[in-house]
Amino acid sequence: MIVTKKHIPRRTILRGAGTALALPLLDAMVPALRAERTTAAAPVRRLGFIMYPLGVDQDRWKPKGEGTDFQLSEALAPLERHKSKFVIMSGLSSDPDRSKPGFHDRAIGSFMTGVEITKGKVHVGISIDQLAAQYLGKETQFASLELAAEKVAAGSNHIGPVFKTATTPLPFDYNPRSVFERLFGEGGKIDPVATAAKQTADRSALDAVNERLAELKKQLGHADRAKLDEYTESIRDIERRIDVAMRKQPKDLPDVTRPAGVPDSWVENVKLMFDLQALAIQADLTRVWTFLYGREATSMNFPHLNITMGHHEISHHNFEKEKLDALAQINVDQSKLFAYFLDKMDHLKEGNGSLLDHSLILYGSNLSVPTSHSQRDLPIIVAGGAAGRIKGGRYLKFPGDETPLTNLYLTMLDKIGVPTEKFGDSTGKLNRLEV
Repeated sequence: MIVTKKHIPRRTILRGAGTALALPLLDAMVPALRAERTTAAAPVRRLGFIMYPLGVDQDRWKPKGEGTDFQLSEALAPLERHKSKFVIMSGLSSDPDRSKPGFHDRAIGSFMTGVEITKGKVHVGISIDQLAAQYLGKETQFASLELAAEKVAAGSNHIGPVFKTATTPLPFDYNPRSVFERLFGEGGKIDPVATAAKQTADRSALDAVNERLAELKKQLGHADRAKLDEYTESIRDIERRIDVAMRKQPKDLPDVTRPAGVPDSWVENVKLMFDLQALAIQADLTRVWTFLYGREATSMNFPHLNITMGHHEISHHNFEKEKLDALAQINVDQSKLFAYFLDKMDHLKEGNGSLLDHSLILYGSNLSVPTSHSQRDLPIIVAGGAAGRIKGGRYLKFPGDETPLTNLYLTMLDKIGVPTEKFGDSTGKLNRLEV
């Protein structure tokens, strides 16, 4: 074993002339001792969820074969070029209370929580992404991102699947322009200098606000001080985001122009949202994100596929051939769009792999057979490798439909460094997903 280079800490700061500058990741930050091969710096792990509504035509979705010896189905054929980098699963279910009939509010409420929604009000449990964000979000400006390609309104069937607490569903942004401005500022292009100036101004403004709050708190009674503490939680989160942004070196990002707004084409909106997700991940603005192709029980139509019926009508097909054919077409189109995102993530290199190699991305629907609102035997894919901790190119069949989807979530959390003993209705980790 020989020393090949000096080793400096990854978070080394250059100080002088009243300034502090965070260094980018340098070769000298890689551990200095080499054996037979170079030890790379530990890559950042990321967790994403990409959901499409209203299930699949299972006969044309499920692959043929099992294990490493399988063939992609008609619905999944567009993903062929990434076959080695994902695991397909069947037999997983998100149905915490099987005594109840299936419906949209139950399906959307339990998909990422593993908790049965309370009838008549929003009351479930924290969703897996928000649990991960409590850990992975400490080093990024945005603990998590919630995006959609269709407006997700408030209301029983129209809530999204993400819950910060049992009673707090998070909103989804479906406008690419507002997402861009939230991530990169209000300029026409990504401008690190302008962004840094805005962060400095925001920091100064918050300092002034905090001074006033401290003065006000001295004048209040115990109950009002408690209320004020609750109010300042959001300010602390903003402070954290600004602090993270100001100590990070700006990334060398592509020259991207701010989107004009929501495109008329749903396909173009999905692609724009995928572009923005890739940018946010590349810039390390977030390590946790959720993206919805459409809202629960959506009635959107698909003119680019020459389909005139609405998606909801198609999904309640009662096994009629015309509607099943249309649902199968939609499933193929959804896979094409997911392949577009995987292309981008795999193209963006990081260390000895790609952003895809270092991420875990769940792709699936909260319904399997939509005509019966079934939450059992869901169509699930996990893409990415979690930095070498999951091996793709496999089709895993879990017997029957008794295995909780939350068992997969426990496994995914473990693989990204957020080990958890229990989540929702979980009964244990999926050992078959191990490398």
